[in-house]
Amino acid sequence: MSFVKKGTKLYSIFYNKCPRCNEGDFFYSHPYHLKKFGLKHFNCEICHLKFEKEPGFFFGSMYVSYALGVGLFVVWWVIQSIFFPEMQAGQMVLIMTVLQIGIAPINLYVSKLTWLNLFVNFNKEYTTEK
Repeated sequence: MSFVKKGTKLYSIFYNKCPRCNEGDFFYSHPYHLKKFGLKHFNCEICHLKFEKEPGFFFGSMYVSYALGVGLFVVWWVIQSIFFPEMQAGQMVLIMTVLQIGIAPINLYVSKLTWLNLFVNFNKEYTTEK
């Protein structure tokens, strides 16, 4: 995704980076690595930002996750209505369920990074590039 520039919130979200320096990793691995699924660093290894501001900070990311899930459902509903208007409701629900389960790890990662990015801004002073 070369259209996303370093120093933006989208860069932090798409590349699993610290929102303050855009260099340190937030999660240990990619969303489908089963042994390290959901494990995140406590602090950024570059700028030492503490990711969890207070106990339960990431409970708010459930709202973002819900919005992403609803958005996926709406997109699927529109695609289904345009390209497959004869599809039965049971088939549509089955496909939507498989999609939601398959995308759940990405949804978790994106929602937590989005939630953190709502509260932390990029600061060029913390980058290693001068």
